[in-house]
Amino acid sequence: MSIHPSPKRSLWAITALVGLIVGLFGTAPAQASATEDPHAVTWKVLVGEQSPDMAIQGMRFLPGEIWIDQGDSISFLANSAEIHTVSYGTPPLPPTSVDNVLADAVPRVGGPVFDPAATWTNSGILTTMPSPEFPSTTSYDQKFTAKGNFTFYCLIHGEMMSLTVHVQGAHHRYPHRQAYYNELAEEQAEEIIADGQDLWEDTADRATSTHVYVGASDTEAMVMRFIWPKDTVPAGTTVTFDMGANQVFVPHTVTFAALQQNGKTVDSGTLFPASAGGPSTFTVTFDQTGTWNYFCQFHDDMGMAGSVTVTPTS
Repeated sequence: MSIHPSPKRSLWAITALVGLIVGLFGTAPAQASATEDPHAVTWKVLVGEQSPDMAIQGMRFLPGEIWIDQGDSISFLANSAEIHTVSYGTPPLPPTSVDNVLADAVPRVGGPVFDPAATWTNSGILTTMPSPEFPSTTSYDQKFTAKGNFTFYCLIHGEMMSLTVHVQGAHHRYPHRQAYYNELAEEQAEEIIADGQDLWEDTADRATSTHVYVGASDTEAMVMRFIWPKDTVPAGTTVTFDMGANQVFVPHTVTFAALQQNGKTVDSGTLFPASAGGPSTFTVTFDQTGTWNYFCQFHDDMGMAGSVTVTPTS
């Protein structure tokens, strides 16, 4: 589905394909389950969130705080098409380049038992549909044998996406059960989707027929859509495609499947927010009448596509 498969493969770490949503919506509530130790429990934490159409992608662990006992485990379940990690160590900064992601987010570091003394622990890439061409998975399990309070991050999205795990002594009374965390996660997910919808509407209010925003993001949600996605302009009009509504590191492209200029397919290449060094804008002057479809090479499977209809000059 991509004109240029090579950058899409190399940048799989920036996004993920459409997949089966794991977690709260459309499935039975997750329950704590017994392990070999009859007193130990495996808890469920959702990683990420998305709207049913995948237009809005959340950047949160659900829930963001949990109390467990020594000997318990946590099963981290991918809950969005957007990629995430479960990482522990020096608080990671969001990546500012593809190389950062490939070097730091992709490799799984550490074993099945969490070691708080290790300098770095990392799940690798979690997504609801792993790529056949890129290392990723739908779940990640860690057993906790050391007491303490441990904060995990998503390496892709940094400190704004964090989870604190409170590990109590063995056989300690739990302050909450899994059902409580399920309900809390559902409430938080609804807030994230609502935030993304508000962001989408606010960005649409600023968009015009000659200024299209390439996605939008704040510290909670990402809108994986062109805003406006369907545009109509007279021939000779120049349209600017702008990453300016993105506050977090996320790449996009503006790739026209059939439109050619100077013998080449019209393609922006990889765009980044200005905070990540850009390039953050791409302009196209439309001289040929007709409807020209375009898409983002990294998020087309989430439905990130648009069109520009060029009408004859009156």
